Amino acid sequence: MKLIRELHESIKEDSKLIIFCDNKILYDQSQNTYTFEIKDLNPINHTGPFLCIASSESYCIYVLEVNKNEPILGLFMDPNSVNFVDLRQILGFLDQSSFLIASRASILSAWALNSKFCSLCGKAYSFNDAEGAFECSCNNAPNYPSISPCIITLIHDDDKILLGRSKFFPPNMYSTLAGFIEAGESAEEALIREVKEEIGITIGENDLKKIGVMKSFQSYKSGIIDNEFHTIFISKLNDDIENLSPQKEEVEALKTVSISLFKKLLENSENNSHFVTSNKEYYVFVLKKIKDFIKKNKT
Repeated sequence: MKLIRELHESIKEDSKLIIFCDNKILYDQSQNTYTFEIKDLNPINHTGPFLCIASSESYCIYVLEVNKNEPILGLFMDPNSVNFVDLRQILGFLDQSSFLIASRASILSAWALNSKFCSLCGKAYSFNDAEGAFECSCNNAPNYPSISPCIITLIHDDDKILLGRSKFFPPNMYSTLAGFIEAGESAEEALIREVKEEIGITIGENDLKKIGVMKSFQSYKSGIIDNEFHTIFISKLNDDIENLSPQKEEVEALKTVSISLFKKLLENSENNSHFVTSNKEYYVFVLKKIKDFIKKNKT
């Protein structure tokens, strides 16, 4: 199942719907399911676009918000068994994958419902397909869903650290691989996805070592306030850098640097612009953890 955020003008055939009303989710107690096929429901009179939150080879999953007077239940659906319930009431009955999709649906349904108009100028939002986010012409910052803390990983090869450069970075600037946890993902799942997307390699959960969580509360001259908690992992790079396949939209260039060079660049980051200077505390923390990790695994 691939997690996506897309707006479709119509609901694709053989798709499944997750339906919300007043912050409650439609749930069939007899079948222990919250996903419904269109054929089982009353005709849906909604017009697009429709928010698709996940897809597989055979079907897509959409979220749909209905009003309380809308007769959504089909002819053969038992109203004594199928009801709108608080999501928390059914969490104990769901397996992990079902729980993650239900949580994702809840977050993204609320996000879409509250992303109709720009809060700055009042104009209707448009949808940026590339970003999977709403945006307005008066404001360059896309409106993303309220997503979880970002995850960051330093993949190291013995005593070398992998760094990537985004095409949006100033000249000479590099960073560790990073990204955000999508609604419904665990930190580990997000990291595995981000590494696959950004440099084209597959790592497993057993390859990851969580080294901590750091708060990062930053204010910028532009007026942006960026409050995050960074969930940080390290992982060993088993591929040669020449074999990596960076996604050009995300990663313009890759390189590895030795720990000693990394430390030297970090110490002079205010002058060489190699790292974001406000992230120095994070890099110092991670550098120590990598040294400890290498030392432990050599003994």
